[in-house]
Parts: sequence; C-alpha cells; structure tokens
Amino acid sequence: MRQSKPLLLFLIILLSVGIFNLKAFARKLFLGEVPVAADTIITSSSLQAAGFDTSIFSRLDERIAAGNYGLLHSLLVVYDNKLVVEKYYNKWEEKRIHDIQSATKSIASALIGIAIDKKFIRSVNEKLPDLLPDYDFRKEDSLKKSIRLKDLLTMSPGFAWDETTKYKEKGNSLTDMYASNINWLDYILTQDMTDKPGTRFNYNSGASILLGAILKAKTGMTVEKFAETFLFEPLGIGKYHWSEYFGIAHCGGGLYLSSRDMAKIGNLFLNKGQYNGSAIISSRWVRDSFVPRFGVSNKIYYGYQWWMIGSVFDFEPIVYAAGNGWQFIIVIKEFNTVIVTTGNNYVEQDPKTTLSQHELIYSILACNPAFRAKINRIFNDGKQVETRNFYEILLMAQALNSQGEYAKSVKYLKQVEVKYKNDLRFCYLAGEAYHYTGNNEKARIYLENCVRLCNEKKFPEAGYLRMANDLLAL
Repeated sequence: MRQSKPLLLFLIILLSVGIFNLKAFARKLFLGEVPVAADTIITSSSLQAAGFDTSIFSRLDERIAAGNYGLLHSLLVVYDNKLVVEKYYNKWEEKRIHDIQSATKSIASALIGIAIDKKFIRSVNEKLPDLLPDYDFRKEDSLKKSIRLKDLLTMSPGFAWDETTKYKEKGNSLTDMYASNINWLDYILTQDMTDKPGTRFNYNSGASILLGAILKAKTGMTVEKFAETFLFEPLGIGKYHWSEYFGIAHCGGGLYLSSRDMAKIGNLFLNKGQYNGSAIISSRWVRDSFVPRFGVSNKIYYGYQWWMIGSVFDFEPIVYAAGNGWQFIIVIKEFNTVIVTTGNNYVEQDPKTTLSQHELIYSILACNPAFRAKINRIFNDGKQVETRNFYEILLMAQALNSQGEYAKSVKYLKQVEVKYKNDLRFCYLAGEAYHYTGNNEKARIYLENCVRLCNEKKFPEAGYLRMANDLLAL
C-alpha cells in the first residue's frame, strides 16, 4: 500500500494542472493521435491591426445593438486567418453552444466529403440501395432506387417534400414528420416520387437527414463519433451536441456549436480543407461543394448543402451555410474573410423589415479598404445602372452608404428611382443618401414612404422603420 502512494500523488498532480485527459491519453497511446488544443486554430487580432475602418464597423455595431438586425447573439469576423471581430449581444456568452439549425446541413456535407476521401463511400454517384444496404426498398420504388448521393446533397432527390409552408404549421413536411412519431428513415423513404432525381431543386431537410443515416450505415460509426474523430478533434472542437432521433443524427438541423467553432469550420473551407499543413477535407471536395448546382432565386444558388450568392458585378461568389434564426457561416474567398452569426431571428421575424444577412455582409466588407477600392472602380467604370439587376443596385447603394459615399449613392440611385420607389429597402437607402447630401425634401419623401411600407408589414418595429424614423426625427 505504501508503494502506491507516489503513483497516487503523481496522478493527483496531473489532474490538478489539467493535463491528464484519459480519453486523449488513450488515443495517444493506442492510436498515436494527439488532439489539437482548443484555441489554437484562429489567432486573435483586431480590425485596426488588419487595417480596417473601425468607424464603419462602429456604426454597424450600433445598429446591431439597437436591434436593427433582430435578436443577434453573436458576430465573429475572421480575416486572413485572424479573429478580428468577436461580439456577443443580448446576454449571449462566448463559451455557450448554439443551435445552428440548418447550417448543420453544411457540416453533414463536409462529413460526407471526408467519408468519400477515406473510402467509406465510393463516390457521389452511389445510389440509395448501396448507401443504405439494410433498408428494404419496396419493389415499386424503382425511381427512388435511382437517387444518387449527389441528388441528396443538392436537394434534388425527387420525392415529395414541402418546406415552403411556415415551420411548425401543418403541411410543412418537416413539421409533419416531427409530429408523426414514425421512424424518420421510414417517413422520408416512403414519400411518393414527384420528379426524376437530379432534375429539380426542392428544399428538403429529409434529404439532409438521409445523409446522417448513410454516414452511419457506411462507416459503422454514429455521426457524432465520425465527426468527433475526423473533423471536430482535429480542429480542437471539444464542446458540441448533436441531437439524435430514432438512432439517426439530425443532419437537417440538430447540431449545436459555439460561434468560435463555427468560425473554425468556415476558415477550414476558406483554406480549401487545410489546417496546419494537413488536409482535414480534400480540396477537391471543398471545390465541388462550392459549385452552383441549381439556381434558386435571383443571384442565389445551391451546391452540396451550401448556399451561394452568385457573382455580382465582378465580385467572386460568396458561399454560406444558413440556419433558421440567423445561424450563418459565410465564406468570402475573394477577401479572405469568414463571417459567423448566431441569433434568435426565427420564422416569426419578418426579413423585409429587419436588415438581412446580405446587408450585414456588405457592411462588414465595407470596412475593408480593398473592398471599398473595388466598389469605387465599379462605380467609376461608366456602366449604366439599368443594366444591373435589383440585387446589384441594392448592393452598390448599401456599400456606398456604408462607407459614407452618399453623393455617389444618390447619383447611382437616381437612374432607377421611378422603377423601385415602392421597395422599402430602396426607399431607405435613397432617403439616407439624400439626407446626408443635404436634400431634406427628397430624403423626407423616401423615408416617409419607407415608414409607410414598413407599417404594412407584420413586424414593423424592426430595422428599416426604426432607422427611417430616426433620420426623420433629425
């Protein structure tokens, strides 16, 4: 007994200094792996050190704090692999994990890519019967049996699914599945086929949930264990939660991460799957994930469970993971930037009166001198605004207003003001630009019109209405 005291004392000392981790020790001993320390992925810096305009960000920060972007919980900006902004709002805290809702889908896609890289799955052309070998497909499901992994990744499997109805209302396929108490795999795979697989985009959380079932079937590991082994531990992500139902991880929206860990995921994709010289995800998978596979709406496209804003003017596309409530991981390759937000702007919030993630993106980019220089080059190139679509017009006005170039904004917007005078976003941007160039009469007309349009919406208290009333009161 006396001989065991030194060993006992040694173990107590190890525990007291926090370096004895049984799980990590076992992995090192038996697998030769050393987990990465949790806070070494992205070093901290500041906007000022990065050469950004801090006054522009201060105005944005004030608008966020005022609620103009709804109930935001966090905003992080990584530039050149350095964390230059880390802000928390509405009593949120750095170390709390947040439900990332449908941004989970993009993480699930990353895991599929890793599974292909490591030969658990042959390719994106593998079909459902091979991907789910234990599932008993009905004989009449010949079309369903032709669904490829690629079709699930691109939301085009072809089976009946409707998430256009408001979430939590009957008729929304996801809500109906939650309420059914039927095994999710059976619920999804017994839906009728409406389209040939791979031919039509239809937003479909069921397809994403199937990715989780496929990962489990092909790797022999739970999704959580697979993610922990091949993605989370290499990135130093130690605190997370992944909801599971009927033995299947909810790959449509069940993951919880901290904002910093979301930034690590975004930065991994920004760096083509590389971390510290090692490929956690192959560069080929990152590239393939970011290819626009389907057009969804004006300038919005879909890849392998990632959304993207198509090229506007001559900017490169912007790629993002998106979850209900303002859970975003935004990857901006052209300006070496990752933006992360979390929030509580769920379906009850009206996006027409709360400023959108697009306005947030361009307000943050406006802090970057390289972005401002490019905006000014585009403005000065002499092309007529009539040749632009509405998204590009709003982008230009938002960018010019953000950087205080109000006279240029007025010149740009005047060319199309008759056409768009009844859009509340256009009215606010025009009113703001006219206000700060001293044309109070024009400013009043547009700002009052913005107020009128906002009051016609369901939630008129947010964003544009507040800002328009603030300017009218000056």
